[in-house]
Amino acid sequence: MAALPASAAKLSAFVEEQSALAGPAASSLLAAGFRLQAGQGQLQLLENASGMPLRRWALQDRQGHRAAGVVALLHSQQRRSFIVVLAGLSELWEISHDPAAEPVFAGLVHDYRMGEGLAEPGYLALRRTPLDLPLSAAQLVEGQPWLVAQQGADAVLIHLDVRRLIARVPAADALSARLQFTPDGVRVLVFGEGPRLQRLDTRRWLLLEP
Repeated sequence: MAALPASAAKLSAFVEEQSALAGPAASSLLAAGFRLQAGQGQLQLLENASGMPLRRWALQDRQGHRAAGVVALLHSQQRRSFIVVLAGLSELWEISHDPAAEPVFAGLVHDYRMGEGLAEPGYLALRRTPLDLPLSAAQLVEGQPWLVAQQGADAVLIHLDVRRLIARVPAADALSARLQFTPDGVRVLVFGEGPRLQRLDTRRWLLLEP
């Protein structure tokens, strides 16, 4: 597949304010007046100026399986939230620091008089997205509610608003992805280079023909 002509591509930088941290090791991220740090089996959110702890979570999924650590801590300025990729767990976390964040429904406790799930306030709450397999690397797409991540040999795209995987690009490097436009104005995510280049149509979430 040939690369898009330079004159036709309106390149949008594929970097959201973020910090990608490789490997299941202790890590931290400073953003929006907060410090998010992982280590010793826990994730902590602190007020950066004072160091006062605000929230603490065990690095484990809803079933109690423990993570080997943190693969990536990311910050989305647009969403006003932190994204946490856990090592070895099929779960993605998002923590909103938007005071107007929607409530989080854990899905485990219900008020049977109302027939609804009981929610906690969305501000600084942990929102979990279940996955079919763990992720090993991730990036945010600038200006979009999308996370591009590595899942085995494939790159996958997770829609953070609907909290599910919506596209898979086989044998692709997620960290090579960038947002471009075709000559006829179609917005595509491009993976790889040269003969290994693949283009994902973001209107239909289908790979384009070479």
